[in-house]
Amino acid sequence: MNNEYVIGADIGGSHITAALVSLRDGAVVDESKVKVAVNAGADAADIINRWTNALQQVCEAANGHVTAIGIAMPGPFDYPAGISQIRGVAKYEALYGMNIRLALQAALGFSGDIYFENDASCFALGEAWAGEGSGCSRMVAVTLGTGLGGTFLHNNNILHSGDGIPPEGYIYNLPYKGAMAEDFISSRWLLNEYHQRTGERLNEVKCLGELAEKGDATALQLFTELGTSLGEVLFPWLSQFEAERMVIGGNIRKAHPYFLPALQSCLRQHGIRTTVHISNRGENSALSGAAWICKAILNNNINAR
Repeated sequence: MNNEYVIGADIGGSHITAALVSLRDGAVVDESKVKVAVNAGADAADIINRWTNALQQVCEAANGHVTAIGIAMPGPFDYPAGISQIRGVAKYEALYGMNIRLALQAALGFSGDIYFENDASCFALGEAWAGEGSGCSRMVAVTLGTGLGGTFLHNNNILHSGDGIPPEGYIYNLPYKGAMAEDFISSRWLLNEYHQRTGERLNEVKCLGELAEKGDATALQLFTELGTSLGEVLFPWLSQFEAERMVIGGNIRKAHPYFLPALQSCLRQHGIRTTVHISNRGENSALSGAAWICKAILNNNINAR
C-alpha cells in the first residue's frame, strides 16, 4: 500500500477533503475520501485539529502505511517552507506565520513528508495527469470562482516565467478595462452585476445558473459577457504560449453552457486554435494534483515544495 498510494488533500475556505490517490495513474480512491467542515475563523488549534482529523481517517484507511501527504493550499503561503502567510482575507488568520508542516506532522505522529502547492496549480496538475489535460504537452488551466486562477503547464511542469507566461504565471491581475481581469471574471462580478441591473441580490452563482436555465435574459447576458471577457484576457497568452488545451474548473464551470459559446467565439475571432475543455472531476483534480507533487518529489523530478 505504501508504495502505491499517497494522501492528497484539498483545503478550502470551509472544509478539507482528503483521500488516497494512486501513484500509478492519479486515480482517487473514492471509498477513502473524507470531508471535514472547518471554521476558517477559528483559532489555530481548532483548525489544525480538524485538518488532522481528516488526514488521520485517510491514514487509517491505508492501515497507517503512507509515505507522503500532498496538500493543495490557498495562498498566500510559503509552499517550500510550509509556512502560512494568509492574513487580511478573512480566513485562516490564526495560522499566520505558523509552520503547518511541522504542526501536522506533530499532530498526526507522522514521520513521512508533507508537501504543499497552490490549490489552483494542484487543479492544473491533476487535470494534466488524470483529467481533461491528459496527454497534452502545453496546457492552461483556469479556475472560475470567487476569484480567477490560472496555471501554465508544459509537460506537467508549472511555469512562472518564460515566453507566453504572464508575470509570475498569474492571470487574475492581468489588466482589463482599466482594472484587472478578476474584477470582470469572477462570481463576485456576476452577482454584483446582476444586482446592479435588476435590483435583486443573489447569494451564489448557482442561483444565477438556475435563472439562466429558465431563460432569464439578464443572467444569460452576464454569462455571455463573462465568456467574452475571459477570451479577451487570455487570447494573447494562449497564442504566445501555443497552448494546446485550456481546461476550466471552479464552481462557475457548472454554468458552462451559458458562457462557453461566447468564449469559443472570441477565441475563434482571434485565430486561437486552443481547444477548451470543462473539468468534470470536481475536487478530485486538486487531490490528484497534490498527489502528483508527492510523486514528482519522490521521483526526484522537482524540488521539495
